[in-house]
Amino acid sequence: MDEFAERVIARVRAARTALREAAGPGGCVGLREALDELEQALRIARDKGVEVPPAGWDEKWTGS
Repeated sequence: MDEFAERVIARVRAARTALREAAGPGGCVGLREALDELEQALRIARDKGVEVPPAGWDEKWTGS
């Protein structure tokens, strides 16, 4: 995997984490921003042909 793909995937993972945190108790303030960031990161990945692991994949395989 090249450096660009790694950065895009890291951005998607960070956005997913931010969305989970915003969806939790007391986090609704940043929910819209977190969702926008995730959508933008996924759009970049799709447009550039970067295959992003499905949501939850990291937790399953890393034990997080």
